[in-house]
Amino acid sequence: MQGRSGTIIDMTSPQPSRRAVLTVTTAAGSVGALTACSPFQDFTGAQGAAPSPVATDGTPVRVGKLSDVPVGGSASGEANGQKILVYRPDETTVLAYSAVCTHQGCAVTATDSEFACPCHNSTFALEDGTVTGGPAPAPLPRYAAAIDGDWITVTA
Repeated sequence: MQGRSGTIIDMTSPQPSRRAVLTVTTAAGSVGALTACSPFQDFTGAQGAAPSPVATDGTPVRVGKLSDVPVGGSASGEANGQKILVYRPDETTVLAYSAVCTHQGCAVTATDSEFACPCHNSTFALEDGTVTGGPAPAPLPRYAAAIDGDWITVTA
């Protein structure tokens, strides 16, 4: 059938034409392909972007002041352009992790009780960076951290 703005496919006839069948299957396949390639999909099994290593060449880099992280507390900082999460379990120990979620590379934030990714609700333990909830497939990478006077430093 010929319409004003193009060809109309009559799918009500008992035997649609070969062209009609090919048009419908091509359209359906295209929709499926576009949906599969959509950047808005949540592929919970997919591995996220790997965090960049903190390039310090073995030289300690200051992440933040020790006084800004109370014992039992956590905070975020930066070392050579890389976001870092810090946890201070006791007076003499600091632990540092990448602030890049292992699920899809979103920024992880520090809270009082855990590290949390707001994108898909992955959570990580302060003590070792292991996944405690959500779709993240791996723990947060850990960096070598130390207390240097009044400063928290990271070395890689």
